Amino acid sequence: MAVSSAPVSVRTILVPTDFSEISLEALDYAAMIADQANASILLLHVFESYMQNTMLQMRVDFTEIIEKGIEEKFKEIRAKNPNLAAIQIHSKVAMGKIHAEIDHVATEEQIPLIIMGTHGVSGVTNIGKFIIGSNAYRTIQNAPCPIITLREKPFRREVKNIVVPLDSTAESEQKIGIAARWAKFFGARVHLLAVTAFFEELFVDVKDVTAKVREAELRLNNEGVEVEAKIVRHHAPSESVLDYANRSGSDLIMIVSGQGSQLSEMLLGSSARNIISESPIPVLSINIKKYKP
Repeated sequence: MAVSSAPVSVRTILVPTDFSEISLEALDYAAMIADQANASILLLHVFESYMQNTMLQMRVDFTEIIEKGIEEKFKEIRAKNPNLAAIQIHSKVAMGKIHAEIDHVATEEQIPLIIMGTHGVSGVTNIGKFIIGSNAYRTIQNAPCPIITLREKPFRREVKNIVVPLDSTAESEQKIGIAARWAKFFGARVHLLAVTAFFEELFVDVKDVTAKVREAELRLNNEGVEVEAKIVRHHAPSESVLDYANRSGSDLIMIVSGQGSQLSEMLLGSSARNIISESPIPVLSINIKKYKP
């Protein structure tokens, strides 16, 4: 069944932060989207409990101390960034495992979008590890909603071009429906990129991939979404995606996980990790099994 292609509705954006530089860039990026969507921001700071934190030698009301400190820090950040002035922002402090708390808060608050940095080891409570490596990927895999990750400050403070990698899986139609919704939300052009890995050509007829790309292109055109399509042959799909995104001047890369088939891992497993961890362009990750139109 095709996913409805009505524009995405975003009313609240969850921004996990440790107040490192990249997490503040994520907050600024969230403000750009919040302004466009007339949405609010929920700023989440998660710290480890006194039992988990080996640096803390005594039992204290750490939550209260952190909340007071975070509130002061937030006032300072808001005063320095004029892009936050008109945005309604709430803050929340949680204690526990960071990826689990992000998942919990997103579910509890029915969050439709998370935006977070993928680096930042110099945060207020030295918890930058929550947005690095396996922790970040676990958050992306488990979160109940789409996540946009930033590795560095975006080139532009807008989203006008979105790269959507395609593969040979049967879920392509659903993926295109999702892409159409986000393209309409941002008012963006979609760049379809089909990457056929050499090993995949042993199992999949490249003509089938070509047909899927043409099908996807036609559907997006029918939806009123501007689209360009390209097919490339490469031994490393993630490199092709990043190279094309840079050369096309794209503002966002959309990757979809949870499709299930072994061949779909071409753009999900290690390739997805590479895209998320290496892309200078923000990456929108969507788990198709948890996606709610």
